[in-house]
Amino acid sequence: MKRGFAKIEFFANLEYLKQEYNKGYVVSKILYEKAKQDKNISMVYSQFNKYFNEVFKNKIEKREITQENNQSLALENKEPIKVKIDTKSKKVFDAKFGKDIKEDDLL
Repeated sequence: MKRGFAKIEFFANLEYLKQEYNKGYVVSKILYEKAKQDKNISMVYSQFNKYFNEVFKNKIEKREITQENNQSLALENKEPIKVKIDTKSKKVFDAKFGKDIKEDDLL
């Protein structure tokens, strides 16, 4: 199969795959076998699984994360965010780093 044809084949059958997913074929291996029989898809399972996870699984996880974030935002107090600045790390910004600046020239 040429590069990119698996993606085209997957998204060409997306409506069929969504219908079967909603019917209860939520395991990608079983849905792949059913699509291979019914729609005669020629991609390998690893490619199918990649696109299956992009379309079906990631949307569910994003939806759950979004709901959790919305709930946590509603419960918080409406106070300013308090941030503790730690200057012990070695990555402190130094405006003079790498520049030849004389201390007398500074205001």
